[in-house]
Amino acid sequence: MQGYRADVDGLRMIAVLPVVLNHAGIPGFPGGFIGVDIFFVISGYLITRILAREIDEDRFSILSFYERRARRILPALFVVMAACLVAGWWLLSPQRYEGLGKSIIATLTFSSNIWFWQSAGDYFGSNVEFEPLLHTWSLAVEEQFYLFFPLLLWAIAGLERRYWIAIIWVLVAASFALSLWMTQAAPTANFYLVPTRAWELGAGSLLALGAFPTARHRGVHEAAGWAGLVLIAGSIFLISAQTPFPGLAALPSVLGATLVIYAGTGHAVFSARLLSWRPFVWVGLISYSLYLWHWPILVAARRLHFSTELPLLTAGFCVLLSLFMGWLSWRYIERPFRATRGPKSMSAVRIFSLSGAGIAVLGMLSGFVVLNSGVIGQFSQTSLEAYHRAVERDPLDKACMNTSVGGAKGVEPCVIGAPAVTPRLVVWRDSHGGAALPGFDIWLRDKGMSALAYTKSACPPLLGVWRVDMGPNHDCDGHNAAVLADIAQAQGIETVILVARWSLATEGARAQHEAGETAILAVSGGTAVDPAGNADLVKQGLNDLIGALRAQDIDVFIVRGTPEIGVDVPDIMLSQGDEVSDKFRPSRQAVDHRNMRADRIIDSIAEQQRAAVLSPKALLCSDKCIIQSGGEALYRDDDHLSAFGARWLVPKLMQQVAFE
Repeated sequence: MQGYRADVDGLRMIAVLPVVLNHAGIPGFPGGFIGVDIFFVISGYLITRILAREIDEDRFSILSFYERRARRILPALFVVMAACLVAGWWLLSPQRYEGLGKSIIATLTFSSNIWFWQSAGDYFGSNVEFEPLLHTWSLAVEEQFYLFFPLLLWAIAGLERRYWIAIIWVLVAASFALSLWMTQAAPTANFYLVPTRAWELGAGSLLALGAFPTARHRGVHEAAGWAGLVLIAGSIFLISAQTPFPGLAALPSVLGATLVIYAGTGHAVFSARLLSWRPFVWVGLISYSLYLWHWPILVAARRLHFSTELPLLTAGFCVLLSLFMGWLSWRYIERPFRATRGPKSMSAVRIFSLSGAGIAVLGMLSGFVVLNSGVIGQFSQTSLEAYHRAVERDPLDKACMNTSVGGAKGVEPCVIGAPAVTPRLVVWRDSHGGAALPGFDIWLRDKGMSALAYTKSACPPLLGVWRVDMGPNHDCDGHNAAVLADIAQAQGIETVILVARWSLATEGARAQHEAGETAILAVSGGTAVDPAGNADLVKQGLNDLIGALRAQDIDVFIVRGTPEIGVDVPDIMLSQGDEVSDKFRPSRQAVDHRNMRADRIIDSIAEQQRAAVLSPKALLCSDKCIIQSGGEALYRDDDHLSAFGARWLVPKLMQQVAFE
């Protein structure tokens, strides 16, 4: 069994730099995030090699294993988390600072992958760009894997090595098959959770156990090295955030990393010599600390810019700063704690004691932040009150979100407006319409009318269309079909009001400065990998829906999209007060351009189907769009109306409609 391999450290460089460059938004590395998959293969290879050697030599100790993990993982991680707590006090809003406290607690318990799966949503989603510890999900995956894997090897230690390999092959195959299935069935869980990532670590483990014996001919290893580098490069440059991942799309990078490591086993091949180049090895040596520091640095820069998109010079500076901090952390934190010999080395007892103390201190500080809802004297009371009014969702919005799925599932829609009045209207909407619900409620009450409200997040009212990026369990097409059936069965419905984020559905891409997953539409039962067909599907789905409603002699009003701001309005107001810079307010021209295709589709269908069109941007945007009124935020984030904004906008909007 080989000792230290410089080429493996060089492979760490190929893993970490694309991750950093991709996260920084440097052009040319759309699939850079696959570096994490390479790390998993490296980790599985190196740790299995050590465990197998210790088991063979009858000196395996689970306590010693976790001592090494503590030395390797915890010191630098503790420092980064402490730095996030300090910087977050200055940079983060109360909600995000409270979220940081919760994510630190999850990270300390190595469950942050589960935390971010449940709370932050998709890895490429709009919220995660401001989560300072998002990247710790990969550490959690590794540590959860290493809760059972050493024990598995110890349990089968008495078997021949070929049985070890067979058992791990079965686990790898099962994990990979599960990942393939969950690519569509549960894409976010597929990304974050151990069962669908274990095969990547298992690939490295198989290599370490000799599942792929060293070939006699050097040419085989040369070919393996070249093939591995090509597969990794192809993944970095050809995969993107729109690619369903991991699943099949992760196979090239995992296979590539396995081939590169295999190629350098027993032969001095080109790939091994290349990766052993000193600059590559240096970056590989600091790769763990570099990985830890780069994401919080980028989050801090985004907060300072109030944007998920950093200027190229700023992004480049963040990369250089990450390299510097990574080196400092490796030199003065990682190395001293990892030393097991010499006058300054620390005993296992001291390592465990310091680890326990670090967990206790950071846990208590984070708990204090959480218990105080992220507010520890960093904001004035007046600013905080305005902020909380802005971000607090109206009870009606919360109560009606994702609950009304139509008669097919036996769930009643929300009834809004005047009590004890037979509903004559339906308000059919996605989360943008849900945010507007408080405004519709007071308008209806003022008119002495009521309405049925159907809401499903990320589900525009379109017939026969589903959101591929949300996965089939989202069941957008099923929801919309059920709502239409409910309306047909209801008595006295005269009017339907359709409210949605039409620009996102039509374009797929999000607003400028906004991060998040691309919205990809497909016809029911079909699939798609990009938003190229979105506009045609919006046109078809909206036309079919309005046609079905008009066939029932129901009047239809289409509300154009609410102008998207692209930056978090309550955060900006908390930072800048009432005097928000104009650079944070989009122009009417920009809003018109963003909504051009969606508006054309709406206007065309409205003319054909004799539907009416209402326009929020006519009220919100003149030369520049307004984001506040009387010191109150009109938005609760970057694109959803606040409760105040809904009550301010909707009655003005509905004045154009004559209801008796």
